[in-house]
Amino acid sequence: MDARAAALDEQLKDYIAEWRAQRTKEEEELKQMKEKQANRKVLRAEEEKKMAERKKAEEERKQREAEEKRQKEMEEKRKRLEEAEKKRQAMMAALKEQTKSKGPNFTIPKKEPLNENTAQQERNKTKEQLEEEKKISLSIRVPPLQIENFNIDRLRLKAMEMWDTIVKLETEKYDLEERLKRQDYDLKELKERQKQQLRHKALKRGLDPE
Repeated sequence: MDARAAALDEQLKDYIAEWRAQRTKEEEELKQMKEKQANRKVLRAEEEKKMAERKKAEEERKQREAEEKRQKEMEEKRKRLEEAEKKRQAMMAALKEQTKSKGPNFTIPKKEPLNENTAQQERNKTKEQLEEEKKISLSIRVPPLQIENFNIDRLRLKAMEMWDTIVKLETEKYDLEERLKRQDYDLKELKERQKQQLRHKALKRGLDPE
């Protein structure tokens, strides 16, 4: 019995030792697995952080490029509007000079035709783009008033200057309208004269004047 009991005790000790070794192994594997998971979590967090930084940098780059493009387009529009304003003022000055001359004048100023792409772009402009161009055009034609430090006397003087400018512009507008009316009349008169000349030539040749 003692030998058998001793054998059982020995087997039990071996079993306990094997169980402890297996448990230690499993605990070590679990520990390593947790460490790997923690490391992967750290790496994933770092990668996500880097990805977020790259995405932010890319968005900032795109926004910067878009803003630079918008500023460039606005500057080009400003230059075009300034050039158009210079031409408009030159045309008005020329028309004003013509109103002083006598006799009919058949010269009618024409706008340069827009090409297909430009016309399409003009049609596709948004309300915001048109409003921005309007502001640019107004800033060119009507410079901002620098009156922050004006006293009451200078304000009155500035108001009088602005009133004189309004009167002058309204006068020029009226003169231009009258000039255009006269040009329209002159053009109709010219067309009628040409029609009569062609009718006279047809009658001389024995052709139907109509």
